[in-house]
Amino acid sequence: MALMVVMPLLMLAKLYYPDYAKKNSNEDLKVQFQELLLDDSDSNATVRSVSVYENVISLEVNIHNVLLNDSNKSRFAQNSHRIFPEKICSSVGLREYLQSGKWISIDVIANSNKTVTNIRITRENCT
Repeated sequence: MALMVVMPLLMLAKLYYPDYAKKNSNEDLKVQFQELLLDDSDSNATVRSVSVYENVISLEVNIHNVLLNDSNKSRFAQNSHRIFPEKICSSVGLREYLQSGKWISIDVIANSNKTVTNIRITRENCT
């Protein structure tokens, strides 16, 4: 009788646990990249999502409450292309990741929907 109750619970756990574990892993990565890329005092930007594929880590950084026009879009893009590669390359673990031929892609967006720029960081950026 107990087996009839436990078996369906085990089957459900087997189905849903991998999704739960992956979600928690992505949340941990978001927190780590938030700490690496953005200052704790900077509440105007957040790492919104992190995805890991075979050869790429893909990040989405959202800049909040910005009145985006052509001049400050250009300024945000220039600053992002200068600052983010420096911060990625300053991490020993990520530098090793890049040295193995993999790369990191950072999408910088404003107000959750306006694309500012995309930054592709490879080992060449860290030399």
